[in-house]
Amino acid sequence: MNAIDRSTMIKRVPHQVSCNLNDEVAILNLQSTLYFGLDEVGACVWQALEEPNRVDALCKAVASHFEVSEAACEADVLAFLAALQEAGLIETAAG
Repeated sequence: MNAIDRSTMIKRVPHQVSCNLNDEVAILNLQSTLYFGLDEVGACVWQALEEPNRVDALCKAVASHFEVSEAACEADVLAFLAALQEAGLIETAAG
């Protein structure tokens, strides 16, 4: 797995399906058959990944919807993306 930083381009993997549930998102990894539930902040990031996106753009999307400092937002988004990557739901993309 590639390390993720502010300039990394991220995309959803093709072997997943997701649906919106009010302000949350449910994701099914079709390879592992595991379900993942995302809260409102996670759903914001996931929706921003409709198309491949850079990490700094994802941070801006979160910061525009939630009251959070830039540093805390970046740290949280990077940790969240690392968890999604470990779960096999996202991958790095050529930018």
